Amino acid sequence: MTASVSNFALDVVDRHAREPGRVALRWQNTGGATSDVTFLDMKIRSEKVACVLQRHGVRPGHRVFILLPPCTAWWESVLGCMRAGAVAVLGQDASTPQVLKDQINHSRSSLVIASDAVADMVGRIMDDCSRITHWLSVGWEREGWVDFDRRVSLAPAGFQSVETRAADPCIVVYDQGLPAVETTHRHGDEGYDLAQLDAWRDGLAITMHEASGHP
Repeated sequence: MTASVSNFALDVVDRHAREPGRVALRWQNTGGATSDVTFLDMKIRSEKVACVLQRHGVRPGHRVFILLPPCTAWWESVLGCMRAGAVAVLGQDASTPQVLKDQINHSRSSLVIASDAVADMVGRIMDDCSRITHWLSVGWEREGWVDFDRRVSLAPAGFQSVETRAADPCIVVYDQGLPAVETTHRHGDEGYDLAQLDAWRDGLAITMHEASGHP
């Protein structure tokens, strides 16, 4: 019997993207200004992220460690991982370099996507994370890092998504603190670890708040 095909990025986001004006995210910065991101925007941007991941060696089943605040780049990265068949590892704790280093190494990730908020801390552990082949920076430029924003902007849309199965790993979430303990959620799981995912099947509207100015 053939396993069922399942992928939230294709099954839900792409379906809603057929309505060009349908809002997926509503982002609000610290100054109170808001902007809407449509499902079509998220489809195109996450296709570009998937292309960037593939160009940097990420293959189906590889793990990508994401350490970002609530921002559109977080959602683009998670959806991009889904399209590339990669596993999105959601970093929840950057309280100390030791916690972060242990989670990155324990996750067996091959690439990290991080924001400027944790740049200095990540810089102190990079030499101790030998499995990481590329470090992608969101919202800032730094020597030794790949500029996420620039690479994604220049990447083509229309990425041919990898076919994923319901039983394939999709998202890994770490508990806070030590030791590093992970929980794996698969493409076929209802809602993953984020309860609102299931509700997104009927539409998505989330207000985003973050400290930085990155949308």
